Amino acid sequence: MELIYNLLETILPFDFMQYTFMKNALIAIILSTPIFAILGTMIVNNKMAFFSDALGHSALTGIAIGMVLGITNMNISMIFFAVVFALLLNFVKNKTTYGADTIISVFSSIAIALGLAMLATRRKL
Repeated sequence: MELIYNLLETILPFDFMQYTFMKNALIAIILSTPIFAILGTMIVNNKMAFFSDALGHSALTGIAIGMVLGITNMNISMIFFAVVFALLLNFVKNKTTYGADTIISVFSSIAIALGLAMLATRRKL
């Protein structure tokens, strides 16, 4: 890792490169950009540009489910709900003739409403 850090400091002689977290952030960006480019192209080709927004907003429901079930690490319930949300959405999209954006917007609205309702009815401890 020191070799990569030294290379980054040589290529980018800026003051912010003296911090390790900035070097790690730059490495993460360099590694994740090609993956997101490929996924972005696939999403646009499948006419599912609204999908990432719906998936992000549905994370609220994952948090609510985690709180109701008493899970201490909300990331687990959030990721689990996001995977279930994506699989169910694609299943429904493949079984109906409706447009992808219509199905995604319905799923997004239901997920947000469900998450808000679960959080609103939960009693404070």
